[in-house]
Amino acid sequence: MLMLCASAALGEIYKCTDARGKVHYADRPCGDNASVFVPRDAPPVDAGVDQRRDKTQRLLDALEEERRQAQQADREQRMETEKRRVNCQRARSRLRQFSEASALYHVDEEGNRTVFSDAEREASTQEARAAVERWCGDT
Repeated sequence: MLMLCASAALGEIYKCTDARGKVHYADRPCGDNASVFVPRDAPPVDAGVDQRRDKTQRLLDALEEERRQAQQADREQRMETEKRRVNCQRARSRLRQFSEASALYHVDEEGNRTVFSDAEREASTQEARAAVERWCGDT
C-alpha cells in the first residue's frame, strides 16, 4: 500500500494537445499524443542579487534616517520659533510695564517695597530693551 502511495506522489506529468491545438497537462495520459512533460530546472540565482538587495536596503535605510533627521530638525525649529515668540511677548510686556509705570519697586523678603532709584530704573529699562532685541530682533 505504501509503495502505491509513493509511486503516485512521484507520478509523471503528461502533456497533451487536443484537436483544436490547445495544450493540456494532466497526471495521467490523456490520449495517443500524450508525452511526458519534464519541467526545466529553475534558472540559477545570480550572485549579484544579494549584493543588489543589500545595496537597496542600505539606500532605503539611509533615506529613512535622512527623513527622520529632517523631521527632528523641523520639530526643533518649530519649538525654537515658539520659544522665541513667547519670550518676545514677555520681553515686550516687561518693557512696556517699565516704560509706563509711574514707579518701579522691589519687594524684599519681608514684603516691604523699595522704590527703584532713577539709575536702577534706567538699568532695568535697558535690560528690558536688550531682552526685546534678543528675542524679537527689534527694539
